[in-house]
Amino acid sequence: MSSIMIEPGTMLPAPPLSRKPVPAYSAGKLGFAEVKPHNVRGVLAGLKSIQKHKAEAKQPYQQAFLLTYRHQPGDLAPRAVMPYLLVPTTTSTTPPARPADKDLVAWLGRLGDWYALSPAPLALPAHAEPRWGRDVGPVVRGSMVEPLVRYAFYRFSNYRDAYDLTPKKQPQQKGADVAWKEIAEYLYELASELGSVG
Repeated sequence: MSSIMIEPGTMLPAPPLSRKPVPAYSAGKLGFAEVKPHNVRGVLAGLKSIQKHKAEAKQPYQQAFLLTYRHQPGDLAPRAVMPYLLVPTTTSTTPPARPADKDLVAWLGRLGDWYALSPAPLALPAHAEPRWGRDVGPVVRGSMVEPLVRYAFYRFSNYRDAYDLTPKKQPQQKGADVAWKEIAEYLYELASELGSVG
């Protein structure tokens, strides 16, 4: 196999989409997701974060996803991103290795089942200055994109029925980027807390 010729921060091609039924929220399921750019560095970091979060969690998670966002490679000021959801197949405690060859789509396919999180790209806030994307850097772009990906996730399948535990989570904050649980469970906990106040 030839060595990979892609920089870790370069956008990867679109992943192969699964034909399996889309993941669905069901009552009682606790879950979380990591949001990362759709590049080698982001995918590997996201899978590593998922494994770390699962290992450190005080409660068992029934679902864990990687949400990625992709824009056109080389676009310094993207005006739209396409979000994807990965259901990782690995149950290993070690993340997958970097792709060893140029077949990046096959590498993405080996990571698990991919789904388009949105039927169309998500529009980003734009600026007339074409260099703005480069000038603000990846942290600011990530701060802009992450909430949009989170909104797309809660419109995906039936996840709108889940209670969002991370509505104001920022990329630099610790913990899962997106987390959810059953609304009824949340309301029960809230009622218990309010009942103990009085």
